[in-house]
Amino acid sequence: MNTAYRVWDGKEMHYWNDKGVNLVFQDNGRWSLWQGYGDRCVASSNDGKSVLMWGTEIRDTPVESDIGESIYAGHIVRQENLDPDLCGNSTLIGEVKMIEGSWCIVNEKKEECRLLFSEMAINSIIGDVYQNPELLEGAECQK
Repeated sequence: MNTAYRVWDGKEMHYWNDKGVNLVFQDNGRWSLWQGYGDRCVASSNDGKSVLMWGTEIRDTPVESDIGESIYAGHIVRQENLDPDLCGNSTLIGEVKMIEGSWCIVNEKKEECRLLFSEMAINSIIGDVYQNPELLEGAECQK
């Protein structure tokens, strides 16, 4: 079984299913992302700029009947609540983070956090914190 991950190397995103990439862990918890057959290290936990993000196994909710895109830690997600009475706000924009064993959408500016998985909400990926940090600067909950 493959575990979905992605790695931001400071310039571009690399995904677990990219051809020829291999994520290697060391005994001390450090990791390296290699391209080819160990030919070139493209990112590592030692380089000070790369970030390893795990997949949530949850997909965004497409408008069509297609399967949505996988949501990863670090994605910026807009969650439209279909029952706004549940949490008072119909929309939350925030970063996907793992908190106490659960995938959540966190809006630190509004001090709000919701579970990523909800049967009463539609999730849409609108960017990520590395390539689109400006999306979080103006993120607000709408009523």
